[in-house]
Amino acid sequence: MIQDVFIIGATGRVGAALINQIIKKGDIDNNFHVNPTRIMGLASSTHVVYAQKGLSEQQALDFTNKHHDGAKAYYDLNELFELANRKSDESSLAFVDVTSVNEAMTEFHKKVIGSSAHGIVTANKNPVALSDYETFQLLTRNPRRYGYRCSVMAGAEAVPFLRDLRDLNDSLKSIQGCFSGTFGYITSELEKGREFSAIVMGAYSKGYTEPHPKDDLSGIDVARKIVVLARSAGYNVGMNDVAIKPLVPNNYLEEGNVKIFLDKLKELDAEFKGRVAQAMKNGLALRYAATMDVSNKKPVIEVALREVPKQGQLGRIYGTMNKIIIISESYPNGYCIEAPGAGLEVTARNIRRDLLDLLPERKISF
Repeated sequence: MIQDVFIIGATGRVGAALINQIIKKGDIDNNFHVNPTRIMGLASSTHVVYAQKGLSEQQALDFTNKHHDGAKAYYDLNELFELANRKSDESSLAFVDVTSVNEAMTEFHKKVIGSSAHGIVTANKNPVALSDYETFQLLTRNPRRYGYRCSVMAGAEAVPFLRDLRDLNDSLKSIQGCFSGTFGYITSELEKGREFSAIVMGAYSKGYTEPHPKDDLSGIDVARKIVVLARSAGYNVGMNDVAIKPLVPNNYLEEGNVKIFLDKLKELDAEFKGRVAQAMKNGLALRYAATMDVSNKKPVIEVALREVPKQGQLGRIYGTMNKIIIISESYPNGYCIEAPGAGLEVTARNIRRDLLDLLPERKISF
């Protein structure tokens, strides 16, 4: 069965990597795949290119390079929905959301799931983290129509594993994890004796952070991820249920100018140096971690910089790696998943895995 895809955010880094993978890995080749992929539509924030019979490889690659020949301007996500509804054959269609859009994209997801037979695969965590719980349930109820594994840990098995625990009635006890490659890089570099401000400056210059590093250091992105995981496990929680302690004091996060913000971080160098030294003296390591304790039925969720045993599960991770430890009735000693927490290629690959799960009649390509 052919699977049509309509990728929104196609000129971004993840979108471009996904399109390149689909082409280079032969997903579009029906001589290789029993379930070939057909790129029907691509959209940036302003333009869309669409063909009912599928775009050519060159058309797709040109669009990712922001060559909009043959593309049309669009002004509303509903226009993309209407384009997709022009399909006249029986092939499966899935939208792929690789944007960071919040409210408008949440409404779009709701419309696709509630008013069509199309599916969605999303690496955008906002519709599943920032919406109300009723919306989360609507979107994710049918795994054959909605794939969101890439909203956490670049698509490692955390989301599907917790979802399976819920359906198996395997009582969850706790979750703890490090879900930010940026924080992992910072804490690993601190252990080398480097100054905090220089580390953040380096991470910013290498593109490890958001365009404004305060968006990383606030801890909000980590909080969104633990909300997605908690909801996947069946808990009615939202961002207001997460106690967030930013890596830096709130008054620093009020600075909108990136250069001034980075310069001000020098004021924190001595404090971080002291915290690292004290932790190491006690055989501990600093890790920015999210935790959820459900031992008393009501989840207690926190996001903060913590001291953890250096030789423990979180203490042993290094660099930009992510790790989650899940304790449940069946796994009293913890079920661990460790994987790259970011990366264009791994995220694109796991989006393709979610697309496979959406195929209604998937057959294995032997």
